[in-house]
Amino acid sequence: MRLILTLLLIASIVGCGTTPDSVEWRVKPQSNFYVRDKAVVFESLVRVLEQQGYQITRSAAAAGEIEAQSKLLESRVRGAARQYFVSVKMRGIGENETGVELLVHEAREGDFKVGVTKSALSDHGRYESINKALEADLGADSWLPPGGPR
Repeated sequence: MRLILTLLLIASIVGCGTTPDSVEWRVKPQSNFYVRDKAVVFESLVRVLEQQGYQITRSAAAAGEIEAQSKLLESRVRGAARQYFVSVKMRGIGENETGVELLVHEAREGDFKVGVTKSALSDHGRYESINKALEADLGADSWLPPGGPR
């Protein structure tokens, strides 16, 4: 009897991690590479996100990580709202080259009983706007074409 209760307890604990956020890893971040030092890319990306209206919620320059969130945005549906979250990871690749991985999440709250739903987006216009603004801020010839560093 004790064994059965122990197994049920373990099964219930393991089953708790099945929320959509626990399977985010299935959405690959969008990657870009820049011919700039990691510290320069980090400062530039913080500036770009703030200019686009994001609030930086966490930043770690040494680790090359930034997390930011947009303001609460109204939806077309009355009583509904959405908000965007950006996660960034950077790594120095070589001398004066940096890899940047962006992942955008969208949180929606609407007129339904489930509450807030948050999902990672594999494709969204926010990726393009952030990447273009970063490239413009870093200057001409800063972006490396797909395929990565030289």
